[in-house]
Amino acid sequence: VKTSLSQWEYKHPMRFSTQTNKILLFAGESRKAKMNTRKIGTVQEQRVAGWLKQHGYDIVEHNFSCRFGEIDLIARKDGYLIFVEVKYRSNRGYGSPCEAVDHRKQKRISNAAAFYLRRYGYPMDQPCRFDVAQVSADAVELMENAFAYCGNFSM
Repeated sequence: VKTSLSQWEYKHPMRFSTQTNKILLFAGESRKAKMNTRKIGTVQEQRVAGWLKQHGYDIVEHNFSCRFGEIDLIARKDGYLIFVEVKYRSNRGYGSPCEAVDHRKQKRISNAAAFYLRRYGYPMDQPCRFDVAQVSADAVELMENAFAYCGNFSM
């Protein structure tokens, strides 16, 4: 039985699959695929946390979230509080993982970090840095000081 497209489906043809009758999310991902992406992200964050522990870092928090943004991992080493963004790519077709941490993402992480410091009473001169962990199928690479603080609040 062939059904006609609804008004919404007609106006947004790229967001609806007539073959599967499923509404598609951004970049053509179904809801199920999006959940798998989230699971993959969680697994990769756990993998990076293990790597950091092996290299002498203490994990302070996983997935800190506030109204300003989210921070994948917060760690401590050598007196620094380190805010780590984890980026995984199964292939380089979408670019390098670090390319995904654009200025907008850096600003959100920076604002979330400032909120974290205030919420937990850290001194304003607490040494901090922002790292990006690039994860591939066979390696974890940590880019220390990947970007500088660029948030709206003074740190």
